[in-house]
Amino acid sequence: MPGYCLLPCSNPTFLRRCYHNLVPDLTFSQPERSSFLKPILLALAWIAVAIGLAIHYFPATTVNVAHLHTDVLPTETVFKGSTVVGLNEKAYVLFVASTIRIDNQLRYPIYLDDFHITLTDASGTVITVSADTPKDLPDAEANYPGIKPLITTPLLRNTVIDQAKSAQGTVLFPLSIPKSIWDSRKSAVIKVDLYHQPAVYITIPRQ
Repeated sequence: MPGYCLLPCSNPTFLRRCYHNLVPDLTFSQPERSSFLKPILLALAWIAVAIGLAIHYFPATTVNVAHLHTDVLPTETVFKGSTVVGLNEKAYVLFVASTIRIDNQLRYPIYLDDFHITLTDASGTVITVSADTPKDLPDAEANYPGIKPLITTPLLRNTVIDQAKSAQGTVLFPLSIPKSIWDSRKSAVIKVDLYHQPAVYITIPRQ
């Protein structure tokens, strides 16, 4: 029968040939897939941990600001006694009183730092001014009595908004422009600066 050695033999070469015929070669191959599986699983585990931490400490929704309404008070001051006879100089101040609401959806309190308004007029000129401070408001209300009815609850700097809470109030911006420039503006954007957080913005819609 081929492949089998039935007779005893003392020839070493012939014995080796018979042994190989009786006992086939055994090969032990380890699958290469298992060597790559472990680091892949570890990497996926680390990614899952990183995503969980990011969701916990940096939620997708952070701080929202909403525009409620805006009132404007145009003022005009005439300075007499110009060097040109019969010509008077004028100064315009447009007070923009915007009421906004800030919602804190972070997992820790936020602190309001400052408020600015950026106006882009019809020609593309950009004007940026800061809001009046609490020290400025009494003088502004004394000189321009029409301001006081516009500010029932001022929104102040350094206001603390706790987690899942909101703050609402009015911010007053003095712009050295006539009302016509405000009415024909391209845009007006309020910037709310926060301590240790990115600023948030809200656009004042045109009426």
